[in-house]
Amino acid sequence: MILLFQMSTSAGWDGVLDGIINEEDCEQPNPEMGSPGDCGSSTVGIAFLLSYLVISFLIVINMYIAVILENYSQATEDVQEGLTDDDYDMYYEIWQQFDPDGTQYIRYDQLSEFLDVLEPPLQIHKPNKYKIVSMDIPICKGDLMFCVDILDALTKDFFARKGNPIEETGELAEVAPGRPDEVGYEP
Repeated sequence: MILLFQMSTSAGWDGVLDGIINEEDCEQPNPEMGSPGDCGSSTVGIAFLLSYLVISFLIVINMYIAVILENYSQATEDVQEGLTDDDYDMYYEIWQQFDPDGTQYIRYDQLSEFLDVLEPPLQIHKPNKYKIVSMDIPICKGDLMFCVDILDALTKDFFARKGNPIEETGELAEVAPGRPDEVGYEP
């Protein structure tokens, strides 16, 4: 059994094949003494060995293919279900263009353009003023809007469009950095 497992990894099969086809080292059958001998049939041995190797390689290759296909289907399912890490990375990359100083805030008058520049699935095309109002994004002192508040509103909007509205964003609050204290919120 161990020998068959070793051969299924394509190691040592040539030594087994050499032993099967080597008829010099075996004891020939002797009918006078009643000895059947210990020589096997090299044709049957070769046929068994080749069929075993082919079948075991096919099984191993099919297992590799099954794992690859499973991972691929899982990845496509994740993309179809919702937002991916790539979507959030894209959000922050575009955010850097609107907030080059890294303050985590943009002005309210920049928001419409920012939402239009985003890529799907977070993008909200212009005209989007009514959509911005309906998203109820908090405005900080003056006319500044916080990065995570906008992302939170976009995430809620995305899931609402998918038919799965969310009320609580506890997971986002755990991951998102806290709001800097120097800029407060106004009612």
